[in-house]
Amino acid sequence: MFGAIAHPVRRDLLEAMREAARPLSITELGARCEVSRSTASRHLDILRGAGMVVARSAQPAVLHELDPTAFAAIESWLWPFVESPVGAGT
Repeated sequence: MFGAIAHPVRRDLLEAMREAARPLSITELGARCEVSRSTASRHLDILRGAGMVVARSAQPAVLHELDPTAFAAIESWLWPFVESPVGAGT
């Protein structure tokens, strides 16, 4: 998952989906992130592969939205570092 969010376009796509609070098409995502449909599609494939985004067919478009379970996994892993930062006692 961390590799998936390493690229700025993928982070922009995730932000766009979070801000929209509704499923978005590739066309909408590309417009919001100022990238072509093919670029958005390529990056969405990576985000779907990482389990961070789900897609569903809504003819004539495919709609994409965040999968909150993936972010819960990241949060649970990161939380100990926030709660008790490394080196905080030194």
